[in-house]
Amino acid sequence: MKDWFLGLEPRERRLVAAGGVVLALLLVYLMLWEPLAGRYRQLQDSVARQRETLAWMQQAATQVKALQRSVPGGGRGLAGRSLLSVVDQSARAGGLGPALKRIEPDASKGVKVWLEGVSFDQMILWLGNLSRQYQVEVASLSIEPKGAGRVDARITLLEPGL
Repeated sequence: MKDWFLGLEPRERRLVAAGGVVLALLLVYLMLWEPLAGRYRQLQDSVARQRETLAWMQQAATQVKALQRSVPGGGRGLAGRSLLSVVDQSARAGGLGPALKRIEPDASKGVKVWLEGVSFDQMILWLGNLSRQYQVEVASLSIEPKGAGRVDARITLLEPGL
């Protein structure tokens, strides 16, 4: 290769050397600069999208807080009461007293509830009210149909925020 280059006329050598420099600059641009610049543009776009998402989430959080304040009992949690007493009192107030067989504390800051021969619709309404008024969450629910719209249920409920 060296012999070939030295065998060229001086003008041809300058032309080949200039072509080599241009080729080297083109390779540096295509292999280094362009990928880095493209990635930089992608990151800028990603940051812009995430800022838009953050702004939307902050606005939505404000709306959720306003809605919680406007709903009776919304957002108040257990208000310092124990989950066990809230579940027992709300079950009896919801007409589930006769079907309520057992309530016991669960190790995970929750309670286990056993209902026998309860109206399915009445139980679902009660669970909805617990969730809406106290933000109590259903961790697990096992239902056995007993006929005529009645069921036996085993429910694990969790305190708000767990």
